[in-house]
Amino acid sequence: MHLERASVAASAASDAGVVTKHVNVPWTMDDRYKLANYWWVVSEIIRRHPELQLEETYPMDGFYDCLTIHGVSNGQQVHIDLNRNGSVHVHPDDIGLAKADEFFTEADPHSIVKRIEHAAGVSAEGSVAPSTGRTLVYRVLAQVLTQLVTNKSAWGVRALTPVPQGHAISIAVPDPEIRTSSPLPSVFATPVDFEAFVISSGFRAVPRSGRFWALQRDGDVVAVLDTRGVVHTSASRIQLEPLYERVGRNLTQTVAVALESILP
Repeated sequence: MHLERASVAASAASDAGVVTKHVNVPWTMDDRYKLANYWWVVSEIIRRHPELQLEETYPMDGFYDCLTIHGVSNGQQVHIDLNRNGSVHVHPDDIGLAKADEFFTEADPHSIVKRIEHAAGVSAEGSVAPSTGRTLVYRVLAQVLTQLVTNKSAWGVRALTPVPQGHAISIAVPDPEIRTSSPLPSVFATPVDFEAFVISSGFRAVPRSGRFWALQRDGDVVAVLDTRGVVHTSASRIQLEPLYERVGRNLTQTVAVALESILP
């Protein structure tokens, strides 16, 4: 996926002065921009259609690496793949419907969201439902990735599962009696802290790659977000929905409070 930019490729001196030749040089969009844009699309579509679900999927044995929106909306079966390594696909008819670079050319980014909705056969007529704990998780992750897209650290999001799945972060959950350390010490400092998370969230019994999401900084997990509306960091365990109401339904302030201990 490339954008085109003008660049000076060669200059030649002559009696008349300097002659400059311009050529098109391909510019590759960094993955962090794609990821931030695709998470924003995910958060907007599910905010507008909260009956839909989100999973991380890996079609063709991992050749594709997708955020997949699926479910039934307005009586319509929906399957949307946002490929981290490529384009947006609305199955079965609109493969390659939109590319990540189009977000930089649209005056209104919501026009792409509406185009995806139209291709999927759904629309957000009337008012949008209030944000829930689950939709707030997606909105918080999208906001963080957008807010920190130019940060010196590389921020990312991956599904968190108790069993290996594609590119997800898999955390085995051994019996507490034989566990000597926390498998996620940057979030749950001790084995007791991790076991409390496992028991309270039901993590061990959730094999699908969509219930839990790990926020990463330079590859290290710094927060775990449970789509039941809970944010776990080393400093706190916060319920998003009451926090969002307390700060006047302000998403920026919600992010600042929930992730205060890890944000730069």
